[in-house]
Amino acid sequence: MSRPASRLSHPAILVAWVALAGALFLLAEPPPEPPSVGPDDQAIRDRMADWAVRDAEQWTVDEADSTLAWDQAKGHLAIVIDDVGRELDLFEDLLDLRFALTFSVLPGSVYAAGVQQRLLGDDRRPREVLMHLPMEPLDAAPMQLDVAAGEIYLLASDDPAQLRAKTLAALDRVPHAVGVNNHMGSKLTADAEAMAAIMPALRERGVFFLDSRTTPATVAAAQAEQAGLPTLSRHVFLDHDPEREAIRTALLLAADRSLTEPTVAIAHPSPAVIEVLREELPRLHARGVGVYPASRLLAAHTR
Repeated sequence: MSRPASRLSHPAILVAWVALAGALFLLAEPPPEPPSVGPDDQAIRDRMADWAVRDAEQWTVDEADSTLAWDQAKGHLAIVIDDVGRELDLFEDLLDLRFALTFSVLPGSVYAAGVQQRLLGDDRRPREVLMHLPMEPLDAAPMQLDVAAGEIYLLASDDPAQLRAKTLAALDRVPHAVGVNNHMGSKLTADAEAMAAIMPALRERGVFFLDSRTTPATVAAAQAEQAGLPTLSRHVFLDHDPEREAIRTALLLAADRSLTEPTVAIAHPSPAVIEVLREELPRLHARGVGVYPASRLLAAHTR
């Protein structure tokens, strides 16, 4: 037995509902006008805006970086802080300096993740991050120190596949790195075959290579260039002699060199390094020597 036909088909019901909704919309009262802002409310808004401007201006005075436009500077200096992630107190003191230092993070260090969060935590004071890739030195003793626990070194005995895998794993632990420089490596960076195995992995990740030049026999920069990888080299170690006045002499040497050629200096976290940088960087700034991220020097080098 067939079912009786519905009085209204489904399309007809839909049309009726649409018509009813349209009628209700046309009959509805318009929304009320937003209340006008009275003089008192406007005064409060103006005062809050003034406070925000004042706070921004005060922050600039008290905390903003001291910077020089590249074209206006007499000297161009990059200062790379190596071994970042092994401790926090010295790192925080270096981060507080009002100059654009570059920080190279050891991928296996105990505080590697935390220091990266701090370095990227304030867009108003950007700090460039490198990955400090551990490589085998001629003297293997430093690799056995407690402070090196957790750090995986690229070894001369590694085959090309191992070198590549270790390099990529290290980059994964410092994901915001824009460049890589070698940690130690006086043995490995003199090995052309080892360097040839590493550089294509860095190129694939889109980072540049800074040769720390821990040995005069290094071929790292040459192999990076051969692999088509943007590269530059360290010019001055600030704390090769860790005494305060020796550090000061090295910094002034780097600053003088920067007047004729963009110069890369490398230092390590220490109270003496912090003291010298805190004292001398404002003086250098007044002389027209600007401190820039390492990548800025690379851009000038490759123009």
